[in-house]
Amino acid sequence: MGFCMFPPQSDRALIRRYYLYRATLSVGFITPIFTLFLLRSLTFTQVGTLSALYSVFSVGGEIPTGYVGDRLGRRASLLLSVAFTIGSLVGFVVVKGFLWYAFLYALWALALTFRSGSMDAWLYDILDERLDSGRFSHVRGRGDAVQNWTAAVSMVVGGLLYGLHPTYPFVAAVAFNSLGFITLLSLPKNRQYAGCGDANVDRLGLLEAFTVVRGYLTKPPLRSLVVYVGLFYAVVGVSHTYVQPMAVETLAPYATGFGVQMVTGDATAAARSGDAGATMALGLGAMYASLTAVSSVGGYYAGAVEDRLGIRRAVLLVPAITAIALIVPLWVALLALPTFASMRTAMPLVQPIANGYINDHIEGVGRATLLSAVSMFYMTLRTPLALSAGIVADATTATVAMAALGGLFLVVGGAVWILGDVVPETEATIEEQADSLA
Repeated sequence: MGFCMFPPQSDRALIRRYYLYRATLSVGFITPIFTLFLLRSLTFTQVGTLSALYSVFSVGGEIPTGYVGDRLGRRASLLLSVAFTIGSLVGFVVVKGFLWYAFLYALWALALTFRSGSMDAWLYDILDERLDSGRFSHVRGRGDAVQNWTAAVSMVVGGLLYGLHPTYPFVAAVAFNSLGFITLLSLPKNRQYAGCGDANVDRLGLLEAFTVVRGYLTKPPLRSLVVYVGLFYAVVGVSHTYVQPMAVETLAPYATGFGVQMVTGDATAAARSGDAGATMALGLGAMYASLTAVSSVGGYYAGAVEDRLGIRRAVLLVPAITAIALIVPLWVALLALPTFASMRTAMPLVQPIANGYINDHIEGVGRATLLSAVSMFYMTLRTPLALSAGIVADATTATVAMAALGGLFLVVGGAVWILGDVVPETEATIEEQADSLA
């Protein structure tokens, strides 16, 4: 019979445990020192190659791992993500060399893909089953904020630990991220994976998974939204690469005027010298912590922004304002700092709203697979933009490259918005979309 009893739970207790899980996802201990760590034994070319391999592994793994989340259960997929994360972190402590690091990057990519679709699918379904799916943007955004606040604190600690020994931040990350197993096991399974009544019968087959992905993403209302926000995520993601050189280009003259010397020495040499590497790591930890703390504001107020502006205006205005901010430092250099802040805030603000809208327009079965496919599309868009921005930066400056990315989004994103009817006022219901896929 299709009846399933759940133990009574406080909505606050359930959401609090979700926030604890999100805190354990932070990798702030290693974020500010990771490139320094790699440069101890690798060249910049090898580091760039690892980054490209990571993108390939992520794109290739998104749909298969999303399918695992739909087939075996979202919580099971999240537990696998923690396991692969821990395995990768331990590896960086015990091995060294390009080939070993390539293997560890593959583990890290698998950790990301096992989480990318399943985390939001679990949250949306659990809210729909026990609380209110309309709270998705609010709860998801607050989870982003908790993760960023945790990262901001651990980034400073990670910089200090690197000064003691380069592997200590990884040891701390292993200990902290392992808590994810405990927090996940304290969270309930979604109803269809709880093993009671008829809840287990509605599972997605492999061919059905591809049918679901093709059916939803090639038709309104999701088709244009995925292209629009995917381009925005790709532009912002690539822009983060140029924050440090753009800061030097735009702010160094003002710092010198106040008697502050901004040093831009050889990063490889600094990483391989103990004192210089430690000093650089501490400074990077403080800088990344500040920017991450700023980014938490976006996630924290995502639900409030959605309530105030509505989904359509929020998805239009936040990316457009951010794109304009990327261009402005070409003429007013001091506005580079607000640009960095807007970049860090915009994505955590838009992502819960967009993902909530996507979740509202798909059925529970296949949810993780579809969200993983969306993530795969975002990563695919990012690859050519990264290559193009690098060419522009080499030929001009990092500031020009970032402005070009902003201009690209305004032109292409604007065309998608006008021609594609992103977030239409009149939308098909989930039942109507499901009938069209049958």
